[in-house]
Amino acid sequence: MDEIIQAFGGLTVGTVMVLLAGLAAMWRLYKATKTGMIQKYKEEEKEKKKLQDVVNQVAEYPKWHQQSIEIRDKLADSVEEIKKAEQENATRLAEMSRIICENNATTARYRILRFNDELLHGTRHSKEHFDQVLGDITSYESYCAGHPEYENNKAVLAIQHIKRIYQQCITENDFL
Repeated sequence: MDEIIQAFGGLTVGTVMVLLAGLAAMWRLYKATKTGMIQKYKEEEKEKKKLQDVVNQVAEYPKWHQQSIEIRDKLADSVEEIKKAEQENATRLAEMSRIICENNATTARYRILRFNDELLHGTRHSKEHFDQVLGDITSYESYCAGHPEYENNKAVLAIQHIKRIYQQCITENDFL
C-alpha cells in the first residue's frame, strides 16, 4: 500500500477531479470519434456499392451492346421483309388493276357485239340505249388505244355498223 501512496500520494481532490473530467472528456471524444468513424465507414460502403454497381454495369456493356446489335439486325430484317412484301403487293395490285381494266374492255366489247347483233336482227332501241352503247364504244376504243397488246380488232365492223344505224335513227328520228 505504501507504494500506491507513494505513486498517488501527491494527488489532491482537485487533481483527481481534473483527471476524471479529462477521462470523461476523452471518453466522450472516443464515442464521438467512434460514431463518426462508423458513419464514415457506412457512407464509404454505400459509395463502394454504387461504384461496384457501375463497374458491374460497365462489365455488362458488351453483352448489352451485342443484344442491341441483334435487335437492330432483326428490326432491319423485318423492315426488309415488309418492303419485299410491299413490292410484291404493289406488283399484284398492278396486275389485278390491269386484269380489271382488260375485263372492263372485254365486257364493253361484248355489249357492243350483242347490241350490234340485236340491230342485225331488226331489234329497235331507244336513244338512251344507243347512248349507253356509244359510251361503251368510247370506253372500249380508249382502252384499245392505250393498250396495243390487247386484241382490239374484234369489234371494228360492229362499231361502224352501230354508229351508222345511230346516225340513221337521228336523221329519221326513228328511236324506239
